[in-house]
Amino acid sequence: MSRRTTDFQRLALFFAAVLLTIGGLWLVSLAPGALAASFWTLRETLIYGAGVLALGSMSITVILASRPVWIEGMLGGLDKFYRLHKWFAIAALSFAVTHWLLEVVPRSLAQRGWIARPQRPPAAAEPVIPAGFDPFRDLEGIAVQLAEWSLYLVLALAALALWKRFPYRAFLKTHRLMPAIYLVLLFHAIIMIDRSYWTAPLGPVLALLMLGGAVAAVSALVRRTGVSRKAVGRIENLTPYEGNAVLDVEVRLETAWPGHRAGQFAFVNLGGVEGAHPFTIASAWRRDGRLTFSIKGLGDYTRRLPDHLFVGQAVTVEGPYGRFDFRDAPGRQVWIAGGVGITPFIARLQALADQRLGLTEADAVDLVYSTSAPDEAFIETIRRLAERAGVRFHLLVTPRDGLLTLDRLADRVSDWKDAGIWFCGPAPFGQAIRRAMMARGLPATRFHQESFQMR
Repeated sequence: MSRRTTDFQRLALFFAAVLLTIGGLWLVSLAPGALAASFWTLRETLIYGAGVLALGSMSITVILASRPVWIEGMLGGLDKFYRLHKWFAIAALSFAVTHWLLEVVPRSLAQRGWIARPQRPPAAAEPVIPAGFDPFRDLEGIAVQLAEWSLYLVLALAALALWKRFPYRAFLKTHRLMPAIYLVLLFHAIIMIDRSYWTAPLGPVLALLMLGGAVAAVSALVRRTGVSRKAVGRIENLTPYEGNAVLDVEVRLETAWPGHRAGQFAFVNLGGVEGAHPFTIASAWRRDGRLTFSIKGLGDYTRRLPDHLFVGQAVTVEGPYGRFDFRDAPGRQVWIAGGVGITPFIARLQALADQRLGLTEADAVDLVYSTSAPDEAFIETIRRLAERAGVRFHLLVTPRDGLLTLDRLADRVSDWKDAGIWFCGPAPFGQAIRRAMMARGLPATRFHQESFQMR
């Protein structure tokens, strides 16, 4: 999709197109008159429809969780994957609950006599049941029971995932159950789905989604997700900045790394029970196997790192991922960093300094850094890099200068409206700046914001 499409529009179009495609294929796969039948026949048709949409959404949720980099360009980066992953997960859960309610509510109402039961056909001779094992017949009860219990479990896990106070370590452990739950629900779908669908237009698409989901789920269960993009190395240096609680972790890789662009991130496993965390790479790629990660002590895990890491410690790095890559038109850019959001800009400053191209006025860059906890050594490093790169550096210390607003930004960068805006920092801060800029006429396609969230 074109850069003229905003990230949100790109994701919304993809989300809507997928659901409409699955729903449309289901509709054209129905027998004539299926939606004009009696209540109970229509109920059965809708049960299948909700199940198909739930299965398709679940399959895409699992596939996106496997981090397929071949669609990063189309969707705007892996950080956007996780937003889309969340949307499809919510859609899958909604369709699954609808599927279940359509099954149990009318039956319960009929048992209470509140609605009429369907008329039974006249008694006929008992059908002859073929001898031998028939999975679609003999496993039906097990498939239904497993799916119902899986739905209860998914509802509980979804509530925990949306509860921000639920510890990340526990969230990660519970989330690892999802691939197994998906395979159980896939078994339910294979046993219960209307056989006519497989020869209808819906069949090939649904089969492809189920196959992709199954491969992704099995890969996750055996811990093979992203294995082809992993490199191993050791910590070469640790530099703590006490003033802003940032720890620079310098890693020397010992296996192949494909290289990265400034602004990309990687999943870094520094040992311990929490596994890999996403961190922006705070260094330019110089083909020497070295990567730097500037890690802010924001949560329990990151706050403990200075006490647990040591030089020589083994590290696994998976990536690179992301499309926060500073490609824009026109060439004039304004970078806005909040707190540890300075990290991708440090990498870009290094890259520009290494290239020694010299920025013209047409492609000039202003870096505006807002921080509540400045560390002099940290700030001085950025200042020197900016000078070498030819980037104008503006520092705002919030206890002294106040919060960065568009008016304060305009006092320092008067031509911001003519530039491409690149923002990295707390999401509410970015949303406030973006809304203010849009209100003053900045095209939405010129505001770029990394939006990575693990949950």
